[in-house]
Amino acid sequence: MSPIIQFTIMGAALSTLLVAGASAAPASKTDDVTAKLAIAATPMSAQALEALYSGKTWKWKDGGGYFSSDRHRFTGWSQKGDAWSYGKGRWQVNNSGKLCMPAVWYYRTGYSNNVTCFLHREKDGVIYQKPALGGSWYVFQHNPVRVGDEVRKLAPGDRVSKPLARLQAGS
Repeated sequence: MSPIIQFTIMGAALSTLLVAGASAAPASKTDDVTAKLAIAATPMSAQALEALYSGKTWKWKDGGGYFSSDRHRFTGWSQKGDAWSYGKGRWQVNNSGKLCMPAVWYYRTGYSNNVTCFLHREKDGVIYQKPALGGSWYVFQHNPVRVGDEVRKLAPGDRVSKPLARLQAGS
């Protein structure tokens, strides 16, 4: 398999894991309303994004990503059956509401560079999020926070290092 195809597959897999299928469904009237509300909201500041992500692990269905407060290091892992990958890089935020995670992702047959970014907007305590490339706006955090909100998957501390070390040892 060519490196370009592998990179494309890894990028698509990471985006799917991060978004957990939020952008895979066809657009509905609810999606349209959410998009209008998100566009009317204000982009989150770098300081607000720092407070939201720094020192936390974003738990995914088959892995997770850790946003270290130490020099903005990012580490992530994913495993489904025999297929696994882990990534190491940095995370970055800006005052336009963008969070990016440029990282090198390693897998059984090699590695690839990947940059995944999300946009964030906020109004009255409601946070909207969408992948920077494609996808739809969705409510990341309601006000008050609801049981199914994606923000609840942000857990304090590093929950990535142990599974990442296990994958590195087996690779």
